[in-house]
Amino acid sequence: MKKKVTLLDRARADLITAKQMLKNIDDDVFIDIAAYHAQQCVEKIVKFLIGIEGKTYIADHRLSVILEDLADAEAKQLVESLEISIDSWATTARYKTTIAASAKEVAYIIGVCEKLVKIAESRVPQAEPSCKKDVSDRFKRLLEERDQPS
Repeated sequence: MKKKVTLLDRARADLITAKQMLKNIDDDVFIDIAAYHAQQCVEKIVKFLIGIEGKTYIADHRLSVILEDLADAEAKQLVESLEISIDSWATTARYKTTIAASAKEVAYIIGVCEKLVKIAESRVPQAEPSCKKDVSDRFKRLLEERDQPS
């Protein structure tokens, strides 16, 4: 039987992916992919926290809309105090030809993601970073395969 994957697991995977993509700091496409995954991490953590509060989150990508249902004051304050808006990163980074964010902005949001993951983990003490090593190992293998000459 497969383990149930939570939004927290998926947020951790998004965080790992964002960090790996940001290592390619000279490539705007990789920075955009990092921006997308950083935005997804924030969104999934907020939705995870809403879920563990016993509520159903709204199917929307706009943090301003999703945050309305979040009672966790610490996480809500952290997301509301973001110095930049990342709502557009959910779509711009995937579909537009313009660059969604700078490497500096993505690095800032990755730092926020790390804090949000810790907040979420503290709300669910039994939550194990179950996918962290597995996802990281798989991602590294994919990068190694990509870099191998054909």
